[in-house]
Amino acid sequence: MIVLTDEQAIAVHRLLTSVLLNESYQISDVENAIVWLSPENRQILCAFDSLWSKNLAQEIVNELRNRP
Repeated sequence: MIVLTDEQAIAVHRLLTSVLLNESYQISDVENAIVWLSPENRQILCAFDSLWSKNLAQEIVNELRNRP
């Protein structure tokens, strides 16, 4: 089970809604959601985690922008 704070849940809801409605959103929102929704055993954060999240978020946004 993933447990989010109210603030995190609202941010994830806003991000998913924006994606589904094809509205604009920020890469940092995607990065945060990826970190928050990571499995609980990934609680040890390091520079690689941040870079991984950022790169994955960018890939997701690029794929969404290139959709027909």
